[in-house]
Amino acid sequence: WMDAAKFLTGASAVGSIAIPAILRHANLIETGAMFIEFTSFFILVCTVLCFHKVSLEEDW
Repeated sequence: WMDAAKFLTGASAVGSIAIPAILRHANLIETGAMFIEFTSFFILVCTVLCFHKVSLEEDW
């Protein structure tokens, strides 16, 4: 399961960054839409990192 999780995480990360950039390069979406997608990905990454940090602490 660990390999599958790493693969899906990598595919999600690449897709979340590459797909909006490719669509913007092809002029199918506006620059603002691309930055909104990048911002949502950044918020998701911060949420996952915060959850991981909290789950490592023994006080919880």
